[in-house]
Amino acid sequence: MPTIQSIEARDFRRQLEDGAGSDAVHTNPQYGYGVTLLKADNGITGSGIAYTLGTGTNLVCDAIRILAVPLQDRDIEELMAEFGAVQRSIAEHTALRWLGPHKGVTHLALASITNACFDLWAKARGVPLWRLLLDLSPEEIVRLIDLSYLEEELNADEAAEMVRVNQGTRAEREDVLKTGYPGYDTSVGWFQYSD
Repeated sequence: MPTIQSIEARDFRRQLEDGAGSDAVHTNPQYGYGVTLLKADNGITGSGIAYTLGTGTNLVCDAIRILAVPLQDRDIEELMAEFGAVQRSIAEHTALRWLGPHKGVTHLALASITNACFDLWAKARGVPLWRLLLDLSPEEIVRLIDLSYLEEELNADEAAEMVRVNQGTRAEREDVLKTGYPGYDTSVGWFQYSD
């Protein structure tokens, strides 16, 4: 399977027209994305993004560059087989954990890195991510998640059992793969369109 050969963080920003994307608190946002690119030795690239309001995107990208170092030269299948533990070890970076680890810049960087890992994994397997996830066993699904914040109430075996129980009714939900599901817009006024 592919091995992560290089890691790149990019700072993308888009200036918005006056009033677009603003609210009572964020009156002049510039949309930004801290992008993680994981390039594999077979030529595929996994990408992940974390949304910002522009200013500070550079901080997210700096955190991506630092936090993603342990992914270098990792086989994507081996990485994802224990992704929950990997994510926890990255989040608990000994020199940076005081900045987060589960909030702010660090959390945004982890989100971008996580998205890139899942994207690379699905591309490596040649299937959409939703299909990859549906085909996993309950135990494999649980190993993707850092349950450390829940383990006093829910351990890995209990979480796997919850997934297993719901697999029994999976057929009831599979029609959505053929028919899709309805979408809606929650707020016409958000983009300053008239009703």
